[in-house]
Amino acid sequence: MADIEFENEIENEKLLSDFFGAFPEAWEKYESEKRSLSERSSDCTGYADGIKSLTAYYLRKALILSYMGRDVHIVIDRPIGYVHKKEKYTLTYPVNYGYIPGVTGGDGEELDVYLLGVEEPVSEFDCRIIASVQRRNDVEDKLVAAPAGFTADDGEISAAVRFQEKYYDSVISRDFYPIL
Repeated sequence: MADIEFENEIENEKLLSDFFGAFPEAWEKYESEKRSLSERSSDCTGYADGIKSLTAYYLRKALILSYMGRDVHIVIDRPIGYVHKKEKYTLTYPVNYGYIPGVTGGDGEELDVYLLGVEEPVSEFDCRIIASVQRRNDVEDKLVAAPAGFTADDGEISAAVRFQEKYYDSVISRDFYPIL
């Protein structure tokens, strides 16, 4: 989990409070993990770092959950056909991919969004969040958006985002319950 600096502490506290209120089992898991950290840490620094990382993880899940079903405006920085050269491989984007301006995701960059149901490259779009891609082995989760009225089942979403998600242990979440 990344060491993320969160800019607005009051908003983050409210986000976590709402999240834990909606998912008491997540609160129980969080408290259990804090106890475990306390037992495993031999010094205050280790415990403090662990709590910071743990809180970042749960804040990431709360943020993703807070966007489910919402209408958002996204900016597309990698339109359909965009070629992204990575160190070990090259990605060609079969879907529009962008972010919600001003919203920070788990990697410290703006919160990423896959846009489905739009077959031509676009530079921005008003859409609805229909699902999330929650990664178990990375510091960021992704949102999945579509135009109003567009539907896709889990298999269709998974196939559409596989070009990038095949490198991660990720789960499509459509029931709006966080993968913990």
